Amino acid sequence: MQVTWRTQFWEPVWVLVWRELRVRYKRTVLGFFWSLMPPVAQALLWLIVVEKFFRYDIPNYSAYLLCSAFTWQFIQNTLLDGCSVMLFHMPLLKAFPMRREILPVASVVSNSVHFLLALLVLFVYLQVLRVPVRLQWLLLPLVLAGLVALLLGLVLALSCLTVFYHDIKFVMDSFVLRLLFFACPVFYFAEMVPPQWYHAYMLNPFAVYLTVLRQILLPPIQLPDGRPPLPLDWIHFGIALGFSTFALGLGWWVFRRYQHLLAEWL
Repeated sequence: MQVTWRTQFWEPVWVLVWRELRVRYKRTVLGFFWSLMPPVAQALLWLIVVEKFFRYDIPNYSAYLLCSAFTWQFIQNTLLDGCSVMLFHMPLLKAFPMRREILPVASVVSNSVHFLLALLVLFVYLQVLRVPVRLQWLLLPLVLAGLVALLLGLVLALSCLTVFYHDIKFVMDSFVLRLLFFACPVFYFAEMVPPQWYHAYMLNPFAVYLTVLRQILLPPIQLPDGRPPLPLDWIHFGIALGFSTFALGLGWWVFRRYQHLLAEWL
């Protein structure tokens, strides 16, 4: 039988993705909807705090929070799963000869499927709120492609390096992701960033993707203090796409550079 790129790479990826999805929701009553509980509960808590304590009156504020919470959960879960994917599948790597980059790719694809399903739930919620369909929704595939490319590049590098340095996952979970959470417009808006810090702030590609997703899916934000909403920042969006391409190439190079050492360390 002729070995093709499809049989050698993509078919094992889809097998692993389907296995992960099936195992995760096996014998659960709510299935996929269990994965929505953490971001929905988090968004509900933010909504109560902002509306009851800070008394912000922002139309459809819950939709903005859900959009950010779903996206942040995708970023966080993808990076954490990617850190440990090689160690988690160590028996599989030792038992079967396979392309090792299949594992981090499958991890990112699996989390991307969860995110797409969460976006479907968000779209339904937007229709419940009677948020109109916008022409900017056509940009969604480009934004998602850039975000997935950025995460895949990071996961390729982290999955390989974590084999040599187990501390990486703990540093990511206890420090890096918590710092990144406050450096991204998850529970606040980019419009709230002081003008003198805005350009430096938007050099964070995750902040750009979170902002652009909110801008294309939802109407312009109306802040209580009267500050005007930000238009879609094409310059920083282009920079973020370029950074994603660079991160993907660098992550792939790091993985290919050190993958031959994995067998000795696993």
